[in-house]
Amino acid sequence: MQIIEQFSEGKTGDNALNEDRIVVTKDFIAVLDGATARSGHNLRGMPNGKFASTIVGEAIEKMDAQITGRAAADYLTETLLRETRAAAEAEGRALDEIWAYPAAAALIYSVAHREIWRIADSTFVIDGRGNYKMFPQEKTWVELRRAYLHAEIARGKTEEDLLLNDSSWNLLTPLIGEFKIFANYDGPYGYGVINGTKIPDTHVEVYPAPQAVEIIFASDGYTEVESTLVETEKYLKELVTNDPLMYRTQPQVKGVKPGYVSFDDRSYIRFRP
Repeated sequence: MQIIEQFSEGKTGDNALNEDRIVVTKDFIAVLDGATARSGHNLRGMPNGKFASTIVGEAIEKMDAQITGRAAADYLTETLLRETRAAAEAEGRALDEIWAYPAAAALIYSVAHREIWRIADSTFVIDGRGNYKMFPQEKTWVELRRAYLHAEIARGKTEEDLLLNDSSWNLLTPLIGEFKIFANYDGPYGYGVINGTKIPDTHVEVYPAPQAVEIIFASDGYTEVESTLVETEKYLKELVTNDPLMYRTQPQVKGVKPGYVSFDDRSYIRFRP
């Protein structure tokens, strides 16, 4: 494999808080996106999302080269569950229901199988053809937030007011918490994620890429993935500059907080398999 370029940065600009992680070994390339805990929970001194991406990343580094996508999903799930419980026990903490455990999205390229494995919603591009994904319930949250912010503006608030105090956070947080029941649910509104629960086959996506010349992996901190990192960064910078609330051009479930560099952590890696 040849790594052409790669980049990862946290939304705060401080990579110590970056919940994304890029993993490169001789057998695998992965982009991991730790799920931000709106409750602010942490383990081993790390936010839940960073804890999840760290544990999953270290597990990928130890994976057998011949492992299948299905087996990898199980192995990463079991590893994260074991480490989560061990960390919580060591810190004398009682964890909430398993739906609230640390979680991460994963996008993995297997050299041995020449396949892309996706769990959750990261983006990949094969020879210029992009494959994007957004969960059904996330589309609902985005539209609800967008309508709510427009209502706040209609009441007289300004975008500057809402950047300083995004009141949609309090609206969405309880809903997002309730809908975590759909994590690894094999039914309507279900979605896949590595969080310690069994991931149904339908949420372990396997994409053969035997003839791929160039592949790009990106976390969902990039709303659009261009053919180079420079172009991708340029698009994102223009987007967050023109619409920092992230509710007009390409609506998201959150905007750019004051002092932050973007609305979400982001990672990009372009490589030749």
